[in-house]
Amino acid sequence: MGLLDRQLTLGSIPARYSELNFVGGIGDVINVNRPSRSIPVQESGITDLIKNPITGDKNVFAAATDRPLPSTSRRPPNGFVNETRFPVQLTTLVQNASALGMEQLAFDLKSFGAQVLAPLTRGMAEYFDDRIAAFIKANINRSGLTASQKNAIGGDVEVAIPAYDGSRENLMERALQIRIAFVDARQALRKANVPDSERYVIAGPDVEAILLKDPEFVRVDYSGDTNALRRAIIGNYYGFDVVVHNSFDLEMYFFHKSAMLIASACPAIPMGAVTGSVQDVNGIATRMLVDYDYDLKADTIGLDTMYGMATIKEDPDYNVRGTVIGEKFVRGLKVNITETAPSGG
Repeated sequence: MGLLDRQLTLGSIPARYSELNFVGGIGDVINVNRPSRSIPVQESGITDLIKNPITGDKNVFAAATDRPLPSTSRRPPNGFVNETRFPVQLTTLVQNASALGMEQLAFDLKSFGAQVLAPLTRGMAEYFDDRIAAFIKANINRSGLTASQKNAIGGDVEVAIPAYDGSRENLMERALQIRIAFVDARQALRKANVPDSERYVIAGPDVEAILLKDPEFVRVDYSGDTNALRRAIIGNYYGFDVVVHNSFDLEMYFFHKSAMLIASACPAIPMGAVTGSVQDVNGIATRMLVDYDYDLKADTIGLDTMYGMATIKEDPDYNVRGTVIGEKFVRGLKVNITETAPSGG
């Protein structure tokens, strides 16, 4: 008999960094490297014009030695590979466990993977789905930019839509304002040099309904794979994969996959455990421990990991067209949607 269960949509979106057999604990910081920016290129032209000193006789050519030597250095300045770091603190230990009595092991357990491990890993997946949703709502915005920085690359987007009345004109106007917000958000990300690929929009069911009722909305064909993220994408809209999640209301969050990072780590298997394993599960460092309770004559199977989340801010030298942005978050933004009362009502 199948279960009514929620769809997991956010777990595969953030960038991941994991460490197995981590020597440390909760509160420690993992430093993640940012790649160096490009090394500048220098142009070198000719110092003096090349002239033929012999004039008046077209049958006599200048010697090669008549080409002037450069009088200025052509050597480029030495660039520097400057990889900066940003810290991600391991803030939380998460764990779950299940007990199996000797009667269950003898009579009820047919498949350890399906009956025990799958519910444990599903619980972890649901937890991270919720935590990522809360993190997006709290951190994906450009509120930290100054007025001049927002003028250079754009800030969060504000959009007003008419309240729903069910008429065709009303549906078209509501959808039109959402489409305009997509274009404004796309423009702001492009101005900040955010890559075109791997862009996402996280929205709630209310926004999904507005888009699906839009006569000009084009739903992409599904790729045919069965992962939860792909099934949750309702369409590719103006270059963004639109993902719907029930944690969100009338709001949208636009960002690149690299906008946020989950850093996870798990310590080595303790000496007191009966057995265990440490592995990377979908980018999350995960430890499984199996122990035995002599009082209850039961096995205990548990999963745990330590993790922290952070938005990816730019390095101190980051600037756009002469405007210094520095260590600010620019890889995503929020679209605030408000409903306005109908005119005359």
